[in-house]
Amino acid sequence: MSPNPIDTRTAHRKSGLYLHTDTRPVISVSGADRATFLQGLLCQDVASQEIGTIRYGFFLNPKARMLFDAWIAALPDSFVLSPSGGSEEDLIAHLKKYLFFRTQATIASLTSQYRSATLVGADAPSLATPLFASEPSSDGYRVLSEGGFAFLHPHNLVFGKNVGPWIDLWIPRASFEKTMERLIYKVTSSGGMLFDDPGMDTYRIEQGIPLPPWELNADHFPAEAGLDDIAISYNKGCYVGQEPVTRLKFQGHLSRRLSGVTSQSRSSTPGTLPRPLFSSEDGSEVGTLTSETFSSWAGQTIGLAYVKRTHWDPGTSLIDGAGQTFLVSDLPFPSTE
Repeated sequence: MSPNPIDTRTAHRKSGLYLHTDTRPVISVSGADRATFLQGLLCQDVASQEIGTIRYGFFLNPKARMLFDAWIAALPDSFVLSPSGGSEEDLIAHLKKYLFFRTQATIASLTSQYRSATLVGADAPSLATPLFASEPSSDGYRVLSEGGFAFLHPHNLVFGKNVGPWIDLWIPRASFEKTMERLIYKVTSSGGMLFDDPGMDTYRIEQGIPLPPWELNADHFPAEAGLDDIAISYNKGCYVGQEPVTRLKFQGHLSRRLSGVTSQSRSSTPGTLPRPLFSSEDGSEVGTLTSETFSSWAGQTIGLAYVKRTHWDPGTSLIDGAGQTFLVSDLPFPSTE
């Protein structure tokens, strides 16, 4: 459970600003072969991606399990990748493993040039717009007037559900303090709030957003996390993991999927995450709790869990090893207001 989670209701109603403790990684892939290089690795179609847009995808292993996720921006002379979590060094090493001698592609980290922040909530677009250098016709990627850039995430994410505005900002280190001072004033004076680490984690759990390494890892398929609609192209050519992804889509059925769970307890259960969940009826193991926090927005303890098909219907009762009872819930979690 997130330690000392804060009340995020103001962020949902108005806005919330989070200054990242560690800058979100950004990796540039440039060169004449950049599109074909990434096209063979990502389950997302980047070859058809229009300049100025962002898409979301995964780098999979041959068994189609998730190794790395990334938001992908298409620029005139490069792609910019930003993983949601995990090690930047590990992702770069994974990319370079497939960078053969004749491949005209260059991989470079841009992370040290920037500091990052995230702006969420209903007012996020209006608060961020004054930072933009222009208003291009395409959606997703914005250049900032004082340097840097922004990713405007699509609102539909897990299982196609609306999670509201979510904007990641990368600001040059030299101008970060000045830009943030102005943005913090705008957010707080308009009724918004600032997040600390636990607060940001609480907000993303309330919205049902999975992240590495808790929900997005090599134990799961993208479809199990409810991200196949946004992250996978079923019309592109070959890529690592394509065969099992296609087979699961057209021939198979998910045996488990990401679900919300709720508990009336206001304190965390002893033990670490992830931890197993059991059927309240026969005690059989039926799922894994991956994230947990108390939510003032939902009025109870909430969490994310992978739950087997036989037990993922909303309202199904589950228990953990300490005897705490959870009920399966739809995502994102509804407000009590």
